[in-house]
Amino acid sequence: MARVYDKTDALWTSRGDMVISGDGDILDTSFDPLRSLIQEVNTRIEADQGDWKNFPDVGSDISDFVGEANNKVTAEAIKTRIISALARDGFIHNADMKVKYMPIDRETIIFRLSLKVAPTASNRNSTELTQNILYNYSDNNVYFVR
Repeated sequence: MARVYDKTDALWTSRGDMVISGDGDILDTSFDPLRSLIQEVNTRIEADQGDWKNFPDVGSDISDFVGEANNKVTAEAIKTRIISALARDGFIHNADMKVKYMPIDRETIIFRLSLKVAPTASNRNSTELTQNILYNYSDNNVYFVR
């Protein structure tokens, strides 16, 4: 059975900046408790271990794959890194995640991360959260596509 992943955190832009309201308040994710989960997932996938001084174990280290061939062996290795980064320290239970992938072109691959979540009144009785992750081997860019 999926765990409850509802949580409230500061609201961040895709570039990592806090979102400030018109009256100067820092906005949070209370309007969508699964938004906090997605923000943390994105941070863990995009970062390399050591990027976050206070959290040195956060990160997937997929930058290690820059210049590698876009083939099944490399895709499986990246998939393993993504799962490991998300399961580390019990953040997401292994049974609650599934990762599929598909090459887009010679330098780009898309990963589809599906997370099972326990339905709650706060998360509008959601049972699954999906995040698409586009990774480019040549320039080491990670793009999160909704």
